[in-house]
Amino acid sequence: MIDPFAQRVLDFLDELGVRRSELRYRGGTEGNVFDLHQNVVIDTEMFYWDLSGNVPAKTLAVWTFPLFGVPEDKLALVAEYVVRANYGCWHGHLEMEYCPGGRVGFSTSLCCDGVEPGFAALRNWLHTSFWRTWEHAPFIRKVIAGEMTPVEALSALEEAARTTR
Repeated sequence: MIDPFAQRVLDFLDELGVRRSELRYRGGTEGNVFDLHQNVVIDTEMFYWDLSGNVPAKTLAVWTFPLFGVPEDKLALVAEYVVRANYGCWHGHLEMEYCPGGRVGFSTSLCCDGVEPGFAALRNWLHTSFWRTWEHAPFIRKVIAGEMTPVEALSALEEAARTTR
């Protein structure tokens, strides 16, 4: 018998159109941990996302990355951007692989211990990671291109958010 939490997540992924054959189970199909790796287009930007579910812990995590790396000479600037952007962040956080060509993306997690997550909560959790990555990607690119400092890029992002809300 499948765990109710796992079934809820599988039903949610079915609603999104994810084929169960795309899931990778650690420990076989009865494994307690499963992963999903996909590319998705948001607006005109291609992103990679990685979802992991831990059934015994009733926890989900998603990482979303734009498909560009960070050149070695820009690692410190992008790391500064990430640290500044994370300050005061309520839902998830930016992460960065500190290596040449490393990725920078957004991560969110959801703990459902003792709670049966509804599809709306699952959708909001997943979309937060996509939206935040999509929101930051153009400004991270400007830092990489040398068009803006991390402080300038985050100020521009904040101004853009104020004018669109």
